[in-house]
Amino acid sequence: MMHITGEDLNAADALVSARPAWTGLRTAADAVGLEAHTILHCGPPAQPHHALVTPTLNSAAVACVFEGWAKDLDEGLALVKSGAVRFAPAQPRGVATPMAGVVSPSMRLLEMTDLARPGQHAYAPINGGGTGGDPAPRYGRRTPQALEFLRFLNGPVADLLEAAAGEPLAWLPIIDAALVEGDDTHLRHVAAHARLVQALRARLDPAHTGSSADEFIGKWPFFHLNFWMAGIRVAMQAATGVTGSALITAFGGNGETFGLQVSGLPGRWFTCPATPPLGNVRPPHTAASGVGAYGDSALVEAFGLGALAHAYAPEMQVLHKDFYHPDLLALPATLLLREHPALPASRARCGLSARRVLDTGATPVVELGIVHKDGTDGGLGAGLYRPVMAPFRAACAALDAAPLKP
Repeated sequence: MMHITGEDLNAADALVSARPAWTGLRTAADAVGLEAHTILHCGPPAQPHHALVTPTLNSAAVACVFEGWAKDLDEGLALVKSGAVRFAPAQPRGVATPMAGVVSPSMRLLEMTDLARPGQHAYAPINGGGTGGDPAPRYGRRTPQALEFLRFLNGPVADLLEAAAGEPLAWLPIIDAALVEGDDTHLRHVAAHARLVQALRARLDPAHTGSSADEFIGKWPFFHLNFWMAGIRVAMQAATGVTGSALITAFGGNGETFGLQVSGLPGRWFTCPATPPLGNVRPPHTAASGVGAYGDSALVEAFGLGALAHAYAPEMQVLHKDFYHPDLLALPATLLLREHPALPASRARCGLSARRVLDTGATPVVELGIVHKDGTDGGLGAGLYRPVMAPFRAACAALDAAPLKP
């Protein structure tokens, strides 16, 4: 049995005490005070702030036109490349955004509230669903179709969700049932999506049935992911700020660097180079065609699901079989601190500690989508990424060097 510190147990207790529930939509300006000419992106910050991968800059150019900061996509790209638009990582602002998806002030975000701490909220943009060839924001295309689709998500789709908002919709029961039925809740969402659609339609007037927004929501299982990203973000906020704890409370890549934060050092990133995930990609592309590890959806992995939940998801084991790590199915028992009491059917484990990673010598395996590095061919597939030990080691060293609070 590996040693677990009391500080990590306290942070894990806070993590599992959170009760995420969907409570509606708010604009980013209203939700997190996002300022004009400011855009949030996934993963850790870049240096300088606008030195981001091409798909992110493409999505930011689309956002500039969406906001009215630029008259067309070329002007938008010039604006973001000039540094005139400020970029900042989403997770420290209580937002989680997937891959190339960015957040600008007028975008309407899904709101998750911690019912155990009603003043605590976290957010994510509306998921674009779709395949790798579609103009979903997370794929980083800079096209008129991408702009039109962004307006669709923030118009008809957001309006439909607004009409379904009301009593808080608890999320952990959805996750528990979905795991039992074969989801990993990161790349596979079939069961979770079915429950989400059922819950939404039970709240909607029949007049909404058959609309383009209703059809879109019902078509794409991946639509569920961003709700869950926001749910995990609010749970990790509950676990943030425990002195001395190495529990991971932020996790993700910006395509160039991959990083994490730990509970005991809020706001401080520890990073490593983001190599591309390894997996099945669309011909004629190879892994080298994609950007490095990318997206805030890595939060699902830090929570303890995704690749660490493949024991529940045999379809995902088959999908990744040519790239599988031999220790993957043993990692939950090795790395995760405890069973989640609000996931009684699945008995899923959760809570990833950088100290536990260091102690065992095993870093987590992370499932991620793969995006074309030039932003022209969209999504290329999905794969497995295993971060090196360096950021986990650096976080633990910084904790050891930090003065204890009185």
